[in-house]
Amino acid sequence: MKRAVVAVVILCACSVFARQDPPRRATPVSFFDVLDLPARIDEPKFEKTSSEQVLKCALANRSGEQLVGLRLTLIFVEEAAQGRITRTSWNEAAEVSPYSIKTFEFHPALKNQTNTASIFLGIDEVIGRHTIWRTVDADKLLRAYARGQHGLIPKVQILANAGDAPFSPIGPPLFKKP
Repeated sequence: MKRAVVAVVILCACSVFARQDPPRRATPVSFFDVLDLPARIDEPKFEKTSSEQVLKCALANRSGEQLVGLRLTLIFVEEAAQGRITRTSWNEAAEVSPYSIKTFEFHPALKNQTNTASIFLGIDEVIGRHTIWRTVDADKLLRAYARGQHGLIPKVQILANAGDAPFSPIGPPLFKKP
């Protein structure tokens, strides 16, 4: 009787382990850091399962302004296909307080990628409450970085963000109270 109970317990334990999702395979990602942007990505890893593809990373805010979003670009360089490059860009909401760091899981819309590709990540645009920072020719710079040209110095445009800034009336009120 004891053997039967032990056998049932072992079978139940095996069935629980068999139902678990397969472990995620993390692929390291090379990050192209633009020093004039207020955002930096630390420890990016691309994880692929049977159902989704996720970019896990930590996002550091190097400015005194709250960040509200990013435009990111991933480049996949497939060595087996004579260096064929596949690129995808997408926007992500990412609220990060001034001078802080926060972990994120980003979900880029990707087609199936091979496991043999080298992956490179760059930030095209950083959106703050009052400012937008945009890398000039970000796509060309990231492609050059993926080809081994690490000495490039990118330019950054700084624009006012009138859409995300909180409303603050300027000037005297239009109507005076009697």
